[in-house]
Amino acid sequence: MANITYEETSGIGPSARLWKKINLPSGSGFFRTTGEGNPAIGFYDDFLRFSETTLTDGYIQLETATATVVQGTSTATAPGLIVLTSAADNDEAVIQLGNGLDVGAFRLQKDFVFETRVKVNAPAIVVDDHSYFIGMATGGASGCAIANLLLTTGDAIYATADLVGFQHLDGESTALDAMYQASGQTKVDGAVDTDLDTAHTLVADTWVKLGFRFTAAKPRKLEWFVDGVEVCQIEEASVGAVAFPDADTAFMQPTIGIRGADATSATITVDWWACAQLY
Repeated sequence: MANITYEETSGIGPSARLWKKINLPSGSGFFRTTGEGNPAIGFYDDFLRFSETTLTDGYIQLETATATVVQGTSTATAPGLIVLTSAADNDEAVIQLGNGLDVGAFRLQKDFVFETRVKVNAPAIVVDDHSYFIGMATGGASGCAIANLLLTTGDAIYATADLVGFQHLDGESTALDAMYQASGQTKVDGAVDTDLDTAHTLVADTWVKLGFRFTAAKPRKLEWFVDGVEVCQIEEASVGAVAFPDADTAFMQPTIGIRGADATSATITVDWWACAQLY
Protein backbone atom coordinates (compact mmCIF):
# COMPACT_ATOMS: atom_id res chain seq x y z
CA MET A 1 0.00 0.00 0.00
CA ALA A 2 1.39 3.41 -0.96
CA ASN A 3 2.22 5.89 1.76
CA ILE A 4 0.42 9.24 1.50
CA THR A 5 2.40 12.26 2.62
CA TYR A 6 1.04 15.52 3.97
CA GLU A 7 2.18 17.30 0.80
CA GLU A 8 -0.18 15.14 -1.24
CA THR A 9 -3.16 16.11 0.91
CA SER A 10 -2.10 19.66 1.75
CA GLY A 11 -5.15 21.13 0.05
CA ILE A 12 -7.53 20.09 2.84
CA GLY A 13 -5.29 18.22 5.28
CA PRO A 14 -2.67 19.24 7.83
CA SER A 15 0.14 21.49 6.64
CA ALA A 16 3.46 19.71 6.08
CA ARG A 17 5.62 22.68 7.08
CA LEU A 18 3.78 23.15 10.34
CA TRP A 19 3.95 19.49 11.40
CA LYS A 20 7.46 18.68 10.18
CA LYS A 21 8.91 18.31 13.71
CA ILE A 22 5.97 16.58 15.42
CA ASN A 23 3.90 13.86 13.80
CA LEU A 24 0.19 14.49 13.43
CA PRO A 25 -1.65 12.38 16.05
CA SER A 26 -4.24 9.93 14.76
CA GLY A 27 -6.52 10.32 17.78
CA SER A 28 -6.27 11.45 21.38
CA GLY A 29 -3.63 10.53 23.94
CA PHE A 30 0.02 9.49 24.05
CA PHE A 31 1.89 8.46 20.92
CA ARG A 32 5.42 8.29 19.52
CA THR A 33 6.61 11.10 17.29
CA THR A 34 9.66 11.94 15.16
CA GLY A 35 12.21 9.46 13.88
CA GLU A 36 13.66 8.99 17.37
CA GLY A 37 10.32 7.88 18.76
CA ASN A 38 10.07 10.71 21.29
CA PRO A 39 6.96 10.49 23.48
CA ALA A 40 4.22 13.01 22.74
CA ILE A 41 0.64 13.69 23.67
CA GLY A 42 -1.82 14.80 21.05
CA PHE A 43 -5.32 15.14 19.72
CA TYR A 44 -6.99 15.04 16.29
CA ASP A 45 -10.66 15.14 15.25
CA ASP A 46 -12.10 15.22 11.73
CA PHE A 47 -15.67 15.43 13.09
CA LEU A 48 -16.88 12.39 11.18
CA ARG A 49 -19.15 11.98 14.17
CA PHE A 50 -20.07 14.52 16.83
CA SER A 51 -22.34 14.60 19.85
CA GLU A 52 -24.26 17.84 20.19
CA THR A 53 -24.60 17.22 23.94
CA THR A 54 -21.97 18.97 26.04
CA LEU A 55 -19.57 16.87 28.14
CA THR A 56 -19.81 13.94 25.75
CA ASP A 57 -17.25 12.64 23.26
CA GLY A 58 -14.53 14.56 25.07
CA TYR A 59 -15.89 18.09 24.55
CA ILE A 60 -17.47 20.82 26.63
CA GLN A 61 -19.79 23.07 24.63
CA LEU A 62 -21.18 26.45 25.62
CA GLU A 63 -24.39 27.62 23.96
CA THR A 64 -25.90 30.73 25.53
CA ALA A 65 -29.41 31.86 24.55
CA THR A 66 -29.95 30.76 20.92
CA ALA A 67 -26.28 30.01 20.09
CA THR A 68 -25.55 26.48 18.84
CA VAL A 69 -22.72 24.01 18.23
CA VAL A 70 -23.99 21.31 15.86
CA GLN A 71 -22.90 18.70 13.35
CA GLY A 72 -22.81 20.08 9.81
CA THR A 73 -23.40 18.39 6.47
CA SER A 74 -20.24 16.91 4.93
CA THR A 75 -19.05 18.03 1.52
CA ALA A 76 -16.56 16.62 -0.94
CA THR A 77 -13.88 18.96 0.36
CA ALA A 78 -14.87 18.71 4.03
CA PRO A 79 -15.83 15.19 5.06
CA GLY A 80 -17.12 15.76 8.59
CA LEU A 81 -17.61 19.20 10.11
CA ILE A 82 -19.28 21.18 12.89
CA VAL A 83 -20.89 24.62 12.87
CA LEU A 84 -20.81 27.24 15.64
CA THR A 85 -23.58 29.84 15.33
CA SER A 86 -24.24 33.12 17.14
CA ALA A 87 -27.52 34.76 16.14
CA ALA A 88 -28.21 37.38 18.81
CA ASP A 89 -26.47 40.11 20.78
CA ASN A 90 -24.13 38.46 23.33
CA ASP A 91 -24.97 34.98 22.05
CA GLU A 92 -21.91 32.82 22.65
CA ALA A 93 -21.05 29.44 21.10
CA VAL A 94 -17.85 27.73 22.25
CA ILE A 95 -16.35 24.29 21.85
CA GLN A 96 -13.36 23.14 23.89
CA LEU A 97 -11.56 19.85 24.28
CA GLY A 98 -12.02 18.51 27.80
CA ASN A 99 -14.54 17.85 30.52
CA GLY A 100 -14.86 21.20 32.27
CA LEU A 101 -13.24 19.70 35.37
CA ASP A 102 -9.47 19.46 34.89
CA VAL A 103 -7.26 22.01 33.19
CA GLY A 104 -5.97 19.82 30.37
CA ALA A 105 -2.65 18.44 29.21
CA PHE A 106 -1.09 21.07 26.97
CA ARG A 107 1.22 23.94 27.91
CA LEU A 108 3.93 25.84 26.08
CA GLN A 109 6.96 24.36 27.82
CA LYS A 110 7.76 21.71 25.19
CA ASP A 111 7.57 21.79 21.39
CA PHE A 112 3.93 22.21 20.44
CA VAL A 113 1.75 22.47 17.29
CA PHE A 114 -1.89 23.47 16.78
CA GLU A 115 -3.80 23.64 13.49
CA THR A 116 -7.41 23.74 12.30
CA ARG A 117 -9.33 24.26 9.06
CA VAL A 118 -12.23 26.68 9.30
CA LYS A 119 -14.42 29.08 7.35
CA VAL A 120 -16.77 31.90 8.35
CA ASN A 121 -19.89 33.23 6.66
CA ALA A 122 -20.49 36.79 5.44
CA PRO A 123 -22.12 38.15 8.65
CA ALA A 124 -19.03 37.06 10.60
CA ILE A 125 -16.89 39.63 8.79
CA VAL A 126 -19.21 42.63 9.04
CA VAL A 127 -17.91 45.49 11.21
CA ASP A 128 -19.46 45.67 14.71
CA ASP A 129 -21.18 42.29 14.37
CA HIS A 130 -19.15 39.45 15.95
CA SER A 131 -15.94 38.57 17.72
CA TYR A 132 -14.30 35.15 17.82
CA PHE A 133 -11.23 33.22 18.92
CA ILE A 134 -9.49 30.17 17.42
CA GLY A 135 -6.60 28.45 19.19
CA MET A 136 -5.61 27.30 22.67
CA ALA A 137 -7.27 28.64 25.82
CA THR A 138 -7.60 27.93 29.53
CA GLY A 139 -9.74 24.89 30.25
CA GLY A 140 -11.28 23.36 33.35
CA ALA A 141 -13.99 24.56 35.72
CA SER A 142 -12.83 28.18 35.42
CA GLY A 143 -11.98 27.97 31.76
CA CYS A 144 -13.08 29.54 28.52
CA ALA A 145 -15.98 27.19 27.82
CA ILE A 146 -17.89 28.38 30.87
CA ALA A 147 -20.59 31.03 30.42
CA ASN A 148 -19.36 34.46 29.32
CA LEU A 149 -15.68 33.77 29.90
CA LEU A 150 -14.27 33.56 26.39
CA LEU A 151 -15.39 36.78 24.72
CA THR A 152 -17.06 39.84 26.18
CA THR A 153 -18.60 42.95 24.67
CA GLY A 154 -16.36 45.77 23.61
CA ASP A 155 -13.77 43.55 21.90
CA ALA A 156 -12.31 42.36 25.22
CA ILE A 157 -10.96 38.84 25.73
CA TYR A 158 -11.37 37.40 29.20
CA ALA A 159 -8.65 38.85 31.43
CA THR A 160 -7.91 35.79 33.57
CA ALA A 161 -7.30 33.27 30.80
CA ASP A 162 -4.20 31.99 29.03
CA LEU A 163 -4.67 32.25 25.26
CA VAL A 164 -2.66 31.66 22.09
CA GLY A 165 -4.11 31.74 18.61
CA PHE A 166 -6.12 33.99 16.32
CA GLN A 167 -8.77 36.59 17.15
CA HIS A 168 -11.34 38.60 15.25
CA LEU A 169 -12.63 41.70 17.03
CA ASP A 170 -16.20 42.79 16.40
CA GLY A 171 -14.97 46.29 15.54
CA GLU A 172 -13.10 44.93 12.53
CA SER A 173 -14.27 43.34 9.30
CA THR A 174 -11.99 40.85 7.54
CA ALA A 175 -8.87 41.20 9.71
CA LEU A 176 -7.79 38.17 11.74
CA ASP A 177 -4.94 38.93 14.16
CA ALA A 178 -2.44 36.58 15.72
CA MET A 179 -2.50 37.00 19.49
CA TYR A 180 -1.38 35.67 22.88
CA GLN A 181 -2.08 36.44 26.51
CA ALA A 182 -0.93 35.25 29.91
CA SER A 183 -3.62 35.22 32.56
CA GLY A 184 -3.89 38.59 34.25
CA GLN A 185 -1.70 40.34 31.67
CA THR A 186 -2.60 42.63 28.79
CA LYS A 187 -3.16 40.59 25.66
CA VAL A 188 -0.75 41.07 22.78
CA ASP A 189 -2.37 41.35 19.35
CA GLY A 190 -1.99 43.48 16.26
CA ALA A 191 -2.77 46.64 18.19
CA VAL A 192 0.20 46.01 20.51
CA ASP A 193 2.63 44.26 18.13
CA THR A 194 2.09 45.33 14.54
CA ASP A 195 3.76 42.15 13.28
CA LEU A 196 0.68 40.26 14.51
CA ASP A 197 -1.79 42.59 12.81
CA THR A 198 -3.98 41.02 10.10
CA ALA A 199 -2.20 37.70 10.04
CA HIS A 200 -4.96 36.69 7.61
CA THR A 201 -7.64 38.53 5.66
CA LEU A 202 -10.84 36.53 5.90
CA VAL A 203 -13.03 35.82 2.87
CA ALA A 204 -16.60 34.72 3.45
CA ASP A 205 -17.34 31.01 2.91
CA THR A 206 -13.70 30.26 2.09
CA TRP A 207 -11.72 27.56 3.91
CA VAL A 208 -8.46 28.53 5.60
CA LYS A 209 -6.01 26.54 7.72
CA LEU A 210 -4.87 28.38 10.84
CA GLY A 211 -2.08 27.12 13.06
CA PHE A 212 0.94 27.89 15.17
CA ARG A 213 4.11 26.16 16.33
CA PHE A 214 6.06 26.70 19.54
CA THR A 215 9.75 25.79 19.71
CA ALA A 216 10.90 25.22 23.29
CA ALA A 217 14.68 25.11 22.80
CA LYS A 218 16.30 28.49 23.41
CA PRO A 219 16.12 30.83 21.68
CA ARG A 220 12.42 30.01 21.91
CA LYS A 221 9.92 31.19 19.32
CA LEU A 222 6.25 31.00 18.40
CA GLU A 223 5.30 31.00 14.72
CA TRP A 224 1.80 31.49 13.28
CA PHE A 225 0.86 29.80 9.98
CA VAL A 226 -1.93 30.37 7.46
CA ASP A 227 -2.51 27.66 4.86
CA GLY A 228 0.86 26.15 5.75
CA VAL A 229 2.84 29.36 5.30
CA GLU A 230 4.45 31.22 8.20
CA VAL A 231 2.90 34.69 8.48
CA CYS A 232 4.44 36.07 11.69
CA GLN A 233 6.45 35.08 14.74
CA ILE A 234 7.73 36.17 18.12
CA GLU A 235 11.15 35.24 19.47
CA GLU A 236 12.88 34.84 22.83
CA ALA A 237 12.48 38.43 24.03
CA SER A 238 8.69 38.25 23.66
CA VAL A 239 8.37 34.62 24.76
CA GLY A 240 10.27 35.50 27.93
CA ALA A 241 8.05 38.48 28.75
CA VAL A 242 5.25 38.36 31.33
CA ALA A 243 2.52 38.55 28.66
CA PHE A 244 3.44 35.13 27.25
CA PRO A 245 1.58 32.10 28.74
CA ASP A 246 4.45 29.73 29.58
CA ALA A 247 3.97 29.35 33.36
CA ASP A 248 3.91 25.91 34.97
CA THR A 249 0.19 26.38 35.54
CA ALA A 250 -0.61 27.71 32.04
CA PHE A 251 -2.43 24.63 30.74
CA MET A 252 -4.58 25.21 27.67
CA GLN A 253 -7.01 23.24 25.53
CA PRO A 254 -8.05 23.54 21.86
CA THR A 255 -10.86 26.13 21.84
CA ILE A 256 -13.03 27.88 19.26
CA GLY A 257 -15.68 30.43 20.22
CA ILE A 258 -17.84 33.14 18.69
CA ARG A 259 -19.90 35.88 20.33
CA GLY A 260 -22.39 38.23 18.72
CA ALA A 261 -22.65 41.99 18.96
CA ASP A 262 -25.95 42.05 17.07
CA ALA A 263 -28.74 39.77 15.89
CA THR A 264 -27.34 38.60 12.56
CA SER A 265 -26.55 34.89 12.25
CA ALA A 266 -22.78 34.43 12.07
CA THR A 267 -21.11 31.03 11.77
CA ILE A 268 -17.72 29.39 12.12
CA THR A 269 -17.56 26.04 10.36
CA VAL A 270 -14.79 23.67 11.50
CA ASP A 271 -13.57 20.87 9.23
CA TRP A 272 -10.94 19.41 11.60
CA TRP A 273 -8.53 20.40 14.34
CA ALA A 274 -5.42 18.96 15.96
CA CYS A 275 -2.67 19.68 18.43
CA ALA A 276 0.36 17.84 19.79
CA GLN A 277 3.29 18.44 22.09
CA LEU A 278 6.44 16.59 22.98
CA TYR A 279 6.15 15.11 26.43
